[in-house]
Amino acid sequence: MKDFEIIYVDGVFVISVNLTRSTLNEAVAFRKIVEEEINSGHTKLVIDLSKCDYIDSTFFGALIVASRKLIDIGYKLKVVKPGIVEEYIFTYTDYRKVFDKYKTREEAIKSFEEDIQPES
Repeated sequence: MKDFEIIYVDGVFVISVNLTRSTLNEAVAFRKIVEEEINSGHTKLVIDLSKCDYIDSTFFGALIVASRKLIDIGYKLKVVKPGIVEEYIFTYTDYRKVFDKYKTREEAIKSFEEDIQPES
């Protein structure tokens, strides 16, 4: 299984992070993949972190950078929340300003077409 899997669903690019631990080692490759998608004009972007139990600050920083790039062009990054990570990083940062968080990949994808609100 690849560390990162990119699929296209209903006009939305979904990047699945197939790692239980996402750290500095993976952040560089992840950031490159996301930048390539954004630079190719893909603005409907979902990052699926549902398999991650842990992300470090470097990987979280890569999410922030990707989100800022989308915000600069008028879009917002959608993130499928990870399990344990939520308690640590997502709860203690004001992530709502930089990306929307959803419980499932399906909710995140549908949110581009429907008025599905992110988790608060």
